[in-house]
Amino acid sequence: MNPLCQMFCAQFSGRGLAKAVPLKKLQEKGFLEKNKLIVKVEVKVVELVDKGKETGNKKLDYNGFHVRFSQVYSVSRLFVEHPDIAENLRFKNNLLKTTCMNMLLGLIQTLEKTPHSISETELSNAHSELIELTEAGFKLDWLKTKLDEVTLERKKSNSDDDDTQVQELEEENKNLKVELNKGKRKSSDKVLSLEQKESDLQNELNKKKAKSASPKAFSLKNVFYFWKTKS
Repeated sequence: MNPLCQMFCAQFSGRGLAKAVPLKKLQEKGFLEKNKLIVKVEVKVVELVDKGKETGNKKLDYNGFHVRFSQVYSVSRLFVEHPDIAENLRFKNNLLKTTCMNMLLGLIQTLEKTPHSISETELSNAHSELIELTEAGFKLDWLKTKLDEVTLERKKSNSDDDDTQVQELEEENKNLKVELNKGKRKSSDKVLSLEQKESDLQNELNKKKAKSASPKAFSLKNVFYFWKTKS
């Protein structure tokens, strides 16, 4: 079998070369960041020789923490970047330690999301979980800084949203006032028209009344009748 193509499964998860790369060479090439080297390995399956045993939710002991195989990379990276993170843990119970580690990984995953995509509930839970983990003995100053940054960015995002909503409401209110003034002008014109119509009708009515109240002209028959009665 080619030395670079070896069987990989849950039972044989570690692979590497016997001869390590000299630290000096890594420093010269600029591969180190804060004197730390993180290597991400991608495995390409050439041939499936043996499925091995089903792992399911089986766990691996990593620095005293029982973690799932799917969590090994995240936990190993966590300890590489923060080697003293669990030095002051207050308890040794494996179940409690595992519970705390799962909570910590979930918290880190939440804070890796963009601030505007984190809900208020998630942010509130993140603050509570950070307090619990800190009280348990984890050194999480770096994570608190990250949480503060996310919280500030979230508030800024909400503030920007509020400003946008205020502008939209102001614009809507402005448009409403314009429409209202148009309605008032139309209504005023209509009122004036009705008042003028009412005035014309009143004048016409007054004329009719005046005409009706004036003495009626005597007819010729009435004149003869009046003269006869006087005789």
